[in-house]
This record gives sequence, C-alpha cells and structure tokens, in this order.
Amino acid sequence: MQMVWVELVFVVFSFLVVAPAIAAAIGYAARKGKPKSFDREMYWTAFVATGVVAIIFIVYALRMPTDDVTWRHLLQLTVLGLGAVLFGVSLGFGVGIFVRPHDSLPKTSD
Repeated sequence: MQMVWVELVFVVFSFLVVAPAIAAAIGYAARKGKPKSFDREMYWTAFVATGVVAIIFIVYALRMPTDDVTWRHLLQLTVLGLGAVLFGVSLGFGVGIFVRPHDSLPKTSD
C-alpha cells in the first residue's frame, strides 16, 4: 500500500509541478526572444513534435505490462516521468507560439 502512495505522489508531482515549471521556463525564454534562430513557425513545429512524442511515451507507459516485477515497474515509472517532462516541453513551446515577439528575427535584405 505504501508503494501506491509513492507512485501517486510521483505522477502528481511530475504533471502538476515539473511539467508547468518547464513550460514556464521555455515560455519565459521565448518572451525574451531566445533562441534567436526560432520564429513562431519553429515553436509551432516543436510544439507538435514534442507533444506527439510525449503522448506516445505516456500511452506506452500506461499500457506497459508490469506484473509487479520491480525492474519493469521502475521502467514504467521512468517512461511516464519522461513523458511528463516532454509534455512540459511541449506546453512550453505552445506558450512560445503566443509570447514570442513578432519582430524578433533579424530582417533579411532581398
């Protein structure tokens, strides 16, 4: 019974603390115009790509057969934690779409 609470705390902490913190950090960097090579379209592409990978990791972790084997259970929690981190990165890129300054890229002379 004790292990169930530890897992629940890990999952809740991952999705309600770690993922929003990563999203806020990426959103803050986007507001400052960093990285310089990113524009709104690149943030959109990164948002979709990392979101798809995060969903694949999370769904795989939820469907992974564990059979109460310790190493498989640890692998399942690791994959779920990685999915939560990627979910936070995806949310950060999603925030970057909206907070990125319009004129942040240097003008090219044609």
